[in-house]
Amino acid sequence: MASKNAIVLPLDFSELSEAALPWARRMAAVLDAEVHCIFVVDYPHVYGSLDMTTPIAIPTAEEIAESIKGQLSAFVDKHLDGLKPAAIGKVLIGRPAEQIIEYAHDCDAAMIVMTTHGYGGVKHLVLGSTTEAVLRHAECPVLSIRSA
Repeated sequence: MASKNAIVLPLDFSELSEAALPWARRMAAVLDAEVHCIFVVDYPHVYGSLDMTTPIAIPTAEEIAESIKGQLSAFVDKHLDGLKPAAIGKVLIGRPAEQIIEYAHDCDAAMIVMTTHGYGGVKHLVLGSTTEAVLRHAECPVLSIRSA
């Protein structure tokens, strides 16, 4: 990847993740940086304890990623059109926090801009936090936008 200033913007197409868009645009303008919108497809989870007597076709991560590419491209065209340099969309496969951190490292990102639910207590224990893992392990600054 080119070693330009880059702002990494992880998305999952939820309203929550889209709340980071204006912040990513502002930071890109301030830093004269390229916005890299990334969507991470996690590996499908299969629970062996379920009594599944009828086989269920589960799409592979690669199949899911292929189906997301067009959606991400349309999203970038709609929400980040007109940026100079032009925004980039990339679909990755793996554990979200690990992929976000690795991608930011590989493109020598100036910053990662992402949102968080801000869960605490039991909800945090059960649901975990991709943003928290990124905050703890990223080599670049992380701008964490808390949902309202």
